Amino acid sequence: MAVVVSDSTPLHYLVLVGRDAVLQKLYGEIFVPPAVLQELRHPSAPAEISAWAKSPPAWLTVRAPQSVSQGFEELDFGEQHALALAREIHADLVLLDDKVARRRAEQESLKVKGTLGVLADAARAGMLNFRETVELLQRTSMHIDPKLVQRIIEEHETNLRKNPGG
Repeated sequence: MAVVVSDSTPLHYLVLVGRDAVLQKLYGEIFVPPAVLQELRHPSAPAEISAWAKSPPAWLTVRAPQSVSQGFEELDFGEQHALALAREIHADLVLLDDKVARRRAEQESLKVKGTLGVLADAARAGMLNFRETVELLQRTSMHIDPKLVQRIIEEHETNLRKNPGG
């Protein structure tokens, strides 16, 4: 299985739409730094997110980076720690949604996937209905451009028609 590190945002939204279990099915174990759990447990987080973070599933491994090096100052606390951990453990994939954090990860030669990418992979593996799940995601506080969502759904459905087996 791939070594995968996640920031808080993909976890937050996958939990909100009840699809967090796809992470284990797709990747096995997910690593997060304590900073990510701290963000998920924040008093302003929805109760279901905070409860999930207080008692995370067994496939979520909490591991602190040895150091949070310079170069990530423009990112939030969780992103800084997630990228530092990903770099240290030579992660195969980092789950991030923030554009600036994604760009920074790519500068570090880290492969990045966002929440929509995880959902698309899960849909291709037959774990969920992509359109239905994205529509659920749109009902949350996640900021997604509706035109982008429509384009992604259309691309996904076109790919399914071209390659129905996966």
